[in-house]
Amino acid sequence: MPHSAHSPRRAAALLCALVSLLLVASCGSGSTDQPQQQPGDGAFPVTIEHSHGTTVIPERPQRVVALGYTDVDPLLALDVVPVAIRPWSDMPGPGPWAQDRLRGAKPHLFPTQGDIDVEEVAALEPDLIVAVNAAVDDALYERLSAVAPTLVRPHGYPDFGTPWQETTRMIGKAVGEPQRAEQLIADTQARIDQAAAQHPEFAGATGAVVLLNPQGGYWPYTRDDARGRFLAELGIQLPPAAQALDDGRSFYLDLSPEKTSVLESDVLVVIDQGGDSRRLAEDPLFQRLRVARRGDVVVLPLRDAGLALAHGTVLSIPYSLDTLVPLLAEKLADR
Repeated sequence: MPHSAHSPRRAAALLCALVSLLLVASCGSGSTDQPQQQPGDGAFPVTIEHSHGTTVIPERPQRVVALGYTDVDPLLALDVVPVAIRPWSDMPGPGPWAQDRLRGAKPHLFPTQGDIDVEEVAALEPDLIVAVNAAVDDALYERLSAVAPTLVRPHGYPDFGTPWQETTRMIGKAVGEPQRAEQLIADTQARIDQAAAQHPEFAGATGAVVLLNPQGGYWPYTRDDARGRFLAELGIQLPPAAQALDDGRSFYLDLSPEKTSVLESDVLVVIDQGGDSRRLAEDPLFQRLRVARRGDVVVLPLRDAGLALAHGTVLSIPYSLDTLVPLLAEKLADR
């Protein structure tokens, strides 16, 4: 019969259709074969506003280039290993607080100094460029964003002055991990709050993190910089004379030698670069400060303690809490 003659073909067609439906349902269910759709992850496309406009990231980035000096840390904290980074102060890669998160990878290293080579960036074929903790003007932004979606500092902050919370939040959203980013922020803040609570002598104290100007004078960091912000979050504020000079346009103050008295405070943290802190003993204006006469000056080597403090990230802040808080507590114990 005609009906019985065509039934095997119909059965085969129905079977193929059923298999196709099952495959489609499986692909849409967020299986482990599709890491882009992990439960709890952010959805794409993602739109992020910043100081140069708006960036749209169409899908989860797979090849991230980190051009901001410290942007590698929040990426690694979110298990995103960049294909290239721009390490700070000629570091051989991420700091020791983040090194193990590379999981054996060896990202391309851009030079610390000098202009960003956009052609070198393009050759890496990135699908996301992160330049939050970097100085990016309009011209550079246009060139970078022509290569790949590019993140720069958000509105309202100077170059190199974005708070670690905002940096982590922005990067977390960009790589599809907004919830994990918020958890990292909460955990890090809890560590800071715990340290502050354990040391009530910090509250209301004055202090600054200072770099020596090779030409003479000093560069104290404001709370728009990770180093100044670290002290502020522990309860240690810039001395009033320094606050009066802070107009919010830069992340540090440029003090000429005759303004050394602006540093007068309860405690000072000096970052030693190549032994330059020896100059403190030879500077009569510095030695005239009461904080110097009391001996309440902490000298930190640039590596690794000074660089950790400068990074001010969800990975480096715990490192700084472990290394610097005991030294601050010792200096402020009798306050």
